[in-house]
Amino acid sequence: MTDHSTVLEVSAPIAHFMEFFCSHGAPANGDAARPVSIIVNHGYALGFSPARLQPVWAAYQVSAAKRDVDYERPEFFLDDPRIPPDCRIGTGGFGKLDGTSYDRGHLVPNFAINTQFGRVAQFETFFMSNIFPQHASTNRGAWQRLEQAIVRAYAPLRKQVWAMAGPIFGDDPPMVVRRNGLKIPVPEATFLILADPERYPFDEAGNLSILALRMPQDWGNKALGDDLITTLPDIERATGLTFFPRLSARDKAKLVNQTSPMMWPLEAIAEAPRDPQPPQG
Repeated sequence: MTDHSTVLEVSAPIAHFMEFFCSHGAPANGDAARPVSIIVNHGYALGFSPARLQPVWAAYQVSAAKRDVDYERPEFFLDDPRIPPDCRIGTGGFGKLDGTSYDRGHLVPNFAINTQFGRVAQFETFFMSNIFPQHASTNRGAWQRLEQAIVRAYAPLRKQVWAMAGPIFGDDPPMVVRRNGLKIPVPEATFLILADPERYPFDEAGNLSILALRMPQDWGNKALGDDLITTLPDIERATGLTFFPRLSARDKAKLVNQTSPMMWPLEAIAEAPRDPQPPQG
């Protein structure tokens, strides 16, 4: 497929970091009408959509660690100076839409990058290029539990985990209007794809194991169960993205049947310790 993505020039000097964050290549964007600008940070990479005014995918890797750091959460969100001024939506909260409160949801979580990559990388998660409008009850509920469990449950279990997350939009998404007049489409759900080699040799593509999840915006604080499990083709159809683009068609086809929680037990999420997250709006 043709990939309508371009690495921002300012990210070019550290574009090699994508090899750390994106398993088998950065997601390819098949939507010619909505090109994607790839931004590379010190703890993650993402694809920013100027048409959507928000990220459409973000990728990072976490590993099992004998010790970690835990800096205080930054108090400020930041406009990303790397994106064009007319794509900067401001740093304020999203407020309410039709009576529902929306938070500034992180695609790449502060928690994971803080503990794994340190202070500078943590600050980068507060760039608005990493933020999307997320239902407040979900952001502070099930989604937060999932984010923290990737580090505290799955990383120790799997040794290392690649994570990719992004929004899923409906055909006619509602819009949040910013103070500067820009209109931000609100996604109907969020996807999460976790990946890790299942067995030795660990760099062999055919040994990749994944878990694909789709969480509706209004999921709130409900339990994380099998009804969240979806398939890679379903997420690709819903987003127009192609994941693991370096895999052969044969190896990619195997992943359709490798979205079972047998290798990624959902009960591990429920048992993982969780830190409280302050309200953010």
